[in-house]
Amino acid sequence: MDCHLKYPHHGIRMKPLIGVTKPLRGGLIQNLCIRLAIFMTGGRSINLTSDKPRLDLNLDGLIISGGTDIHPEVYSGSEFKHNYSYDRERDEMELNWLKKAEFEQIPTLCICRGAQLLNVYYGGSLFFDISKAYKNADYPNSLFAKIFFRKPARVLSGKIRDMIQQNKLSVNSLHTQAIATLGGKLKRTMIEDNGVVQAIEHKDLPFLLGVQFHPEFLIHRKEIRRIFKTLVSFKTKTV
Repeated sequence: MDCHLKYPHHGIRMKPLIGVTKPLRGGLIQNLCIRLAIFMTGGRSINLTSDKPRLDLNLDGLIISGGTDIHPEVYSGSEFKHNYSYDRERDEMELNWLKKAEFEQIPTLCICRGAQLLNVYYGGSLFFDISKAYKNADYPNSLFAKIFFRKPARVLSGKIRDMIQQNKLSVNSLHTQAIATLGGKLKRTMIEDNGVVQAIEHKDLPFLLGVQFHPEFLIHRKEIRRIFKTLVSFKTKTV
């Protein structure tokens, strides 16, 4: 699924190249699921990390993946988790990729913490603890329970609705933080009944989307695969 194969002849259509951000350590299963989803929908992928950000790459698409909480300094937060391994280098690397994606209009899917970072990039804020910010948002804490837990969300509008072709979507919940104040150039396109934002999109750019849930763990569902398929096929490249 990696992208190191070179094509020597002009005019050969390459599979779209999708960059996937990840931490230096951990996140293996999530990363493999994302890259599998890209492979299943006709693309090839390459990892982007803080020690190898590869900002000079000409990508056909970008995925800002999930992981640890964003450092509160990034969004001027006043609360910190004690004895928590924030990843400031990853925060900066992904912010740089978002800047490049915005400027070059690279089709971009931001997942979980990625959606939160997208919101912060445009001046939005985050709730430090979702269970304290919303009623009926006391989601499972154990990993086993989180894997199987599902919650309904209303699909309001935008590209997410065009892709999944549904008004409601059952999603997973692996996050402890949530989008608070919405960034200036963004709009909410999917929410839970309790108000938790599940998807945001740029108002003007053709494909800059953030989802709070983890679609890579739901790729057995065709409506979820359409999210990855749309990203992979949104832009093609000929060499």
